[in-house]
Amino acid sequence: MKKLSGWQKAGVVAGIGCFSIVGLLVIGVAGAVFWARSTLAEYGDTTPTRVEKTIALQGSVAEAPDRSGAKAVETKGIEPLRLDIDLEEGQFIIRPGPPSSQVQVEGTYAENLYELTERHDADSGRGQRTTIRFRSKAPAWARMLAGVGSDGAGRPTLTVLIPAGVPMELTLRVSVGESQIDLGGLTLRELGLDLSMGNHQVDFKEPLVEGLRRLQLSARMGNVSVDHLGNARAQAIDTSGSMGNLRADLGGAWKPGSSADLSFTHSMGELTLNVPTQVRIETNFSSSQGEVENRPAATKETDSPDAPLLRLRVSTSMGEGHVVRY
Repeated sequence: MKKLSGWQKAGVVAGIGCFSIVGLLVIGVAGAVFWARSTLAEYGDTTPTRVEKTIALQGSVAEAPDRSGAKAVETKGIEPLRLDIDLEEGQFIIRPGPPSSQVQVEGTYAENLYELTERHDADSGRGQRTTIRFRSKAPAWARMLAGVGSDGAGRPTLTVLIPAGVPMELTLRVSVGESQIDLGGLTLRELGLDLSMGNHQVDFKEPLVEGLRRLQLSARMGNVSVDHLGNARAQAIDTSGSMGNLRADLGGAWKPGSSADLSFTHSMGELTLNVPTQVRIETNFSSSQGEVENRPAATKETDSPDAPLLRLRVSTSMGEGHVVRY
């Protein structure tokens, strides 16, 4: 047998070392997965089941319109209800429900691993606040490792129906998952959206009743898109984003002759604003990398004095900003 040279011996030793490291990693991962699944087993049966729940909103409101929409209700001057929805880890759908004073929640998840809770608190002399929360009971590391090798079939799915015809101030937080949110047609006075760590799609498919005083959006560590933002009819929009991409379409049924202040601050990602030529804009752009890219439309912006006026302020850093007219 031919004697190995020094370099050949070194190669053999290095190869054995690499295979040993790979073997140790495989054994370590397998042990971690076993430990995680053993930890989850302590919580009992983890088989997803169908869950339905109805949550009554606290406070006094005017009679909601009937399901046919035949009964019109004057909502101006009515003290709005306050609703917080806090969802984490799963696939979520949030959309308008039938007129009532209740929130309907339905979905599929393992009740031993996740919990859906409600709470009703006094809100500093402003009436009652209803909080709906969906959270995991088990530690995040155990759920993550236990899911190694699975197809994600046990991931929670939840649909939340927000009642139409009820004046409210809504705060919606969604994290660690995916969401499809449609708030069109609701009666909202104030709206706060906190979307993070996932892919989130927000839409206002129909104009809001009355329109918003203020909309606040926070987008972090994920991709967020907002469509038909004009249907929100907000007097002021304040948006901040970081570590992800944010796309917003400012089209929709802005009220003729109205004006709104819109602020978009974004860092470490790409910001894209699509603005229709049917609205007038006054712009204030700033960027740490230079000017925000402003792409003119093929057709000229409207010069109608009744066209809505958007005072648009855009600030970006460590990323790109685009304002696209269409």
